[in-house]
Amino acid sequence: MKKLITGMMLLALASFPAMAQAEGALGRTESDRAAEEQVAQPAPSEGTSSEAADYAEREATTPQLGEFQGGDRGYYIGGGVLTVVLIVVLVVILL
Repeated sequence: MKKLITGMMLLALASFPAMAQAEGALGRTESDRAAEEQVAQPAPSEGTSSEAADYAEREATTPQLGEFQGGDRGYYIGGGVLTVVLIVVLVVILL
């Protein structure tokens, strides 16, 4: 019975992406296409001239900040490294 349930679950999970990508019987409607064609216009922001003047003033007072390069020193520990460390720790604990 467990094999049957496991097989049914695997079949359901394997076919889930196909069901999610399936289109309806009519496909895409005209309203869907029209909605895709409408482009959202950004709202005008207020105070951009005062912000620009503020940034220009900052740049004029400290020109050496233009040479700043951030992110050169640092270490990135990604998900792959964490996975390997977790597997090693589990093997050490279990053995």
